[in-house]
Amino acid sequence: MPTLTFAAVGASALDALAQAIDEIKAGDLFARIVVVADHHDAARAVSHLLGARERGLVNVSLQTGRRLAAELAGGALATPSRIQESVAVRAIANDGPAAQGLEPAGQGRFYRSLADAFRRMAERPEPDAASAAGDDAADADAPAASAMNRMAESLYAEYRQLLAGKGYAVRAEIAHQAAAAVHASPDAGRLPYVIYYLPRRMSAGDLALARALTARDRCQIIIGLTGNADADAPAQELAAQLGSVATVNYAAISDAAIGAAIPDADPLQQRAIADCLSIIAACDPEEEVRTVIRRIAASDTPFHRSAVIYRQSNPY
Repeated sequence: MPTLTFAAVGASALDALAQAIDEIKAGDLFARIVVVADHHDAARAVSHLLGARERGLVNVSLQTGRRLAAELAGGALATPSRIQESVAVRAIANDGPAAQGLEPAGQGRFYRSLADAFRRMAERPEPDAASAAGDDAADADAPAASAMNRMAESLYAEYRQLLAGKGYAVRAEIAHQAAAAVHASPDAGRLPYVIYYLPRRMSAGDLALARALTARDRCQIIIGLTGNADADAPAQELAAQLGSVATVNYAAISDAAIGAAIPDADPLQQRAIADCLSIIAACDPEEEVRTVIRRIAASDTPFHRSAVIYRQSNPY
């Protein structure tokens, strides 16, 4: 099981990262450490942390999970860029559905939907026998859905064949190859220490790579929590996938509980009673924006826990 550390998102998570780096460097000052941060906000925070440190930076680098997997896999195959991926998706979308009598409405939206479906299919875990049997039973009850699933699987297979012909592979394949290479490495000392910083979701290949690195004592994972059970559900699910049975004490993560335990109130009423919801009437969009900024500036909520959500880009 990978070494997991739970920390509150923000300063506590960065402190946990700094401590992990120091512990590794205590054993070997020149040990190579790779910090994996796939979200740009997390990567920026790590960059600032590393830039402010006065020691322990020798051989410490920041990478994405895709780049790390490609390096450990040995570079036999590469992942396509977004543009190359888009071209491949369009090639499949223009030929495959038409051959099966499907005429998609709105090609741009169909291309994006198909690309998103291919990414999800690439990252799905391998089904076990029980789930496969359940899927077969569901297919028998829903022939239309089964036909659509078979078409999707067929298009995905053509997509992977097209990429393979160009010397590319989907990211999940690269991660699985990297995991196999780590297992087969004759010298664990040549492998980098990998610290996954605030991952939210990991594909089946990413999980396999993390477990392979753990087997060689080369992996730590820092999981960030906000103190809100709903917001932390993806992180908790990831911890369960990694094999953790740790119980999180949310009181230690957050000083204030959000929402009041009022059994007769609906969710919106609960948030209003707990002073988490209010409605403001403004004379125009500009004053709306000013009011929102004033409320955020006057609030004790940290900026990384704040979000401004709007439906229209103009005028907001």
